[in-house]
Amino acid sequence: MFKSIKIKNLRAITELEVDNLGQVNLFVGQNNCGKSTVLESLFLLIGATNPILPVNINVFRGLGVHSNDIWPTYFHNFGHSTPIEIIGQIRDSASEQRLLICPKYRETRVSQPLSPGKSSFVGDSKPSIELDGLELQYSDSQHPEPIVSRIFLRDNQLISEGAKERPARGIFVSPLTEFDWKNRFDAIQVRKRVPDLIEAVSKIEPRISDLRLNAIGLLVGDIGLANLIPVSLMGGGTARFLSIAMAMLDSQNGVVLIDEIDNGLHYSAQATVWKAVLAWAEEFNVQVFSATHSNESVKAFSDTVDYTLLKTESKLFRIERQDEKFRAVEYTKELLADSLESKWEVR
Repeated sequence: MFKSIKIKNLRAITELEVDNLGQVNLFVGQNNCGKSTVLESLFLLIGATNPILPVNINVFRGLGVHSNDIWPTYFHNFGHSTPIEIIGQIRDSASEQRLLICPKYRETRVSQPLSPGKSSFVGDSKPSIELDGLELQYSDSQHPEPIVSRIFLRDNQLISEGAKERPARGIFVSPLTEFDWKNRFDAIQVRKRVPDLIEAVSKIEPRISDLRLNAIGLLVGDIGLANLIPVSLMGGGTARFLSIAMAMLDSQNGVVLIDEIDNGLHYSAQATVWKAVLAWAEEFNVQVFSATHSNESVKAFSDTVDYTLLKTESKLFRIERQDEKFRAVEYTKELLADSLESKWEVR
């Protein structure tokens, strides 16, 4: 589990450190303060030897276009002269994990315009350097020699080099990954946890009594009709909760990152979600990082924490931005209670 995270030059964030992380962590703050970027930085660090992850986090934001125009989007203000740096300190040890994301350049030839009175030759071109990908350099305290991997485009196809598997496991849940169910449900089915999943989802959709994959790999459920129906047709709240539940049940000893945890959920369901997340975090030893804009979700989080064994392991951080300066403010239980009672702006 992570004790702290330091981020430099990623997206809007110039430099930010979040210390004293707990087992369950909720990030709040105004728009464009960097909440989602904190989750992305953790996801990149967990999978630091998989060079496809930077492409994936752009897809999570709806940027699925593959062209050389995507590479500057990771760097602060699109300026790629300075690498991205992400450092995570591991709890109960002095161990650090470090990821550098550097621009990858290549040399191309640009044709010169014809000069009056001169003929054109094949060699009439000059070299040009262009950004054409990313290089990831991962190291940790035990292995200071970096593991290097790369992602780039050739003939409009993504090419990755140097990818290596790591035992660390992280799952990112966002509004754009909600229907990524097939493989995750299969893993839960193998571990015989489907009844637990049905019991949890029934708190949001009481009619549901069964879940299964049909012949074409579509997740369907029984809500008492003549036929099983696709879960995606049961409403946004059910789909959202199902995504969170499957991520938690499939992440033992890993990390789950949930962007916009309240998305699609009625305010009355917020406490149900947090009760489930906190219970599973404890049962499966999962470290959770989440972000929200919703005061209802913050209140549900605060109320629920009091009744769990993770009381001291549940943290809320407000990410604050003043021009190009960022900081994370940890809310104590007393400050959070005063803020909610007095209707201060937590977000």
